[in-house]
Amino acid sequence: MTLLRSSALSWLTVLMLASATVAAAADDPCSGFKWDVAHEHSLFSKAPESIAAGHDMASAPVMKADQLYELALAPQDGVKFVLSPGKKGLPDGAFAGLVHLQVAAAGAYRVSLDQGFWIDVVGNQKLIESTDFTGSHSCDGPRKIVLFNLPAGQDLVLQLSGATKDRVRVTLTPAPAK
Repeated sequence: MTLLRSSALSWLTVLMLASATVAAAADDPCSGFKWDVAHEHSLFSKAPESIAAGHDMASAPVMKADQLYELALAPQDGVKFVLSPGKKGLPDGAFAGLVHLQVAAAGAYRVSLDQGFWIDVVGNQKLIESTDFTGSHSCDGPRKIVLFNLPAGQDLVLQLSGATKDRVRVTLTPAPAK
């Protein structure tokens, strides 16, 4: 009888712990992504490096991988894009900016933002199409992640457009191998 009661208590404990874990995951606003975003989430928990995004190619700073940046954006009507954004953004009062990306190894990379607005990557005077994206409206560390296959050794430009705020936190991270 004691063994049966002990076994029942053990199972009850396991069920309670499992329920608590599921409840905690449901309460986490950053659990709604379709990929594991633990690395990006970790970067967003750190203090960002603050820099001004460029309003043209010459003023665009370089963004390194695995670093959190807070970019100061400019009024969109004053930004000279390399190519027209792939999606028509907010016409009035929107913010935008340009950043150079340089990747050492070709492959899949994630661009993560703390807000939801349009991003493009330009290489060799062409838009590089994204291959996938994920997001969580209740999370801002990050909120939106877009996956691109990027070539190495090229000057790539990240174009941010249609932002409703004049600052954005952003990272570039290599995507984990599948």
